[in-house]
Amino acid sequence: MNKFRMLPPLLGLAFLLAGCGDSRPAETVRLVTYNAGTFNKYIADDYPLVAEMMREVGADAVCLNELDSCTTRTGGVFQLERIARAMGGWDYRFGRAMPYRGGSYGVGVMTRERILDHFTVALPRGEGAEPRVLTVVELARYVIATTHLDHTSAAAQRDQVAVINRVMRERYAEASKPVFLGGDLNALPDSGTLRALQEAWTVLTPTDGGTYPSHDPKKCGVTSETAGARVLHRFEAGDAARASDHLPVLLEIRLPAES
Repeated sequence: MNKFRMLPPLLGLAFLLAGCGDSRPAETVRLVTYNAGTFNKYIADDYPLVAEMMREVGADAVCLNELDSCTTRTGGVFQLERIARAMGGWDYRFGRAMPYRGGSYGVGVMTRERILDHFTVALPRGEGAEPRVLTVVELARYVIATTHLDHTSAAAQRDQVAVINRVMRERYAEASKPVFLGGDLNALPDSGTLRALQEAWTVLTPTDGGTYPSHDPKKCGVTSETAGARVLHRFEAGDAARASDHLPVLLEIRLPAES
């Protein structure tokens, strides 16, 4: 059975990698997963700060959680479009988890490269607090997905993971491209949620430091021996602890160069 590889978590995050057997020279791609906390949590208009943070680490694709789309809570802004525009016009796809305050709330992915295809899958709520989704985008050389698992119920998390594993196996078990999953899993490394994910995914990111809360991170993600993966604590652009209540996680991965 093919196993995917996972990036890190914000409280248990994953980036996965499915088969990639191309022998062309490799190049480094930088993937980030980040719970943005609906932006502007501590300071007004932090889109420029977050964009500069992502430029500073050379991100090529960013998985984003806790996004508002046109809600009264955050001034009617389509947040994913706003941050993608701040990145210089990156491509992006939003996954609507639920209606919220005149708009919607969910997750998204923004990428330096053009997105070729995408889809969103509703995850079972079960006894959890609110609806959750998986959003997947396909690029020329790899697939990247994001999710935000329930934060109140381990049983709901496991049901959500079962759907993620099944859908991604059905779509990508024989994929010729690497497949990555990033997101806020709301789970610790020794949890049943992470064990269920590891039935289908290989964890790529380290968690020698926590990712939440951002001002004094104690909760961490998945342990990994992968080189070039780390929690991002310090930026010349500004204080990451004032941008969100979570810290971003970076994965550097070697992919075959474009032909």
